[in-house]
Amino acid sequence: MSVVLRLEVDFAETERDGRRRPARDGYRASLSFGRRRRDVEPIVHEAVLVFEDVDQVAPGGSAVARAWMFDELPRRGIDDDAVVALLERDRIVGRARVLSIHEDDTPQPLADFGEAKRRSLH
Repeated sequence: MSVVLRLEVDFAETERDGRRRPARDGYRASLSFGRRRRDVEPIVHEAVLVFEDVDQVAPGGSAVARAWMFDELPRRGIDDDAVVALLERDRIVGRARVLSIHEDDTPQPLADFGEAKRRSLH
């Protein structure tokens, strides 16, 4: 079973240290919920994003995405309206707000991105 976050994602503009190219369905995201190791290094959680209404989002753009999480999320502080930073290496390339948290029991949930966009989550 996979944990899936529905996110409202806002990518930074290229001029503001954002991505140079659009993020496409299947974008491998590093998400930081604000926690740090030894008060220095951010704790990141890996996910794959699929955008619900579009196939890609340009730098500076916004979209609703579904994020299939690779690892277990922290128990506290992750709920609707939590703010998440999207990282690429050590720079923030966007921010997202958690809209809702779901589970997906599909055996290979990302085998077809088109189907993953429409799948009913619980």
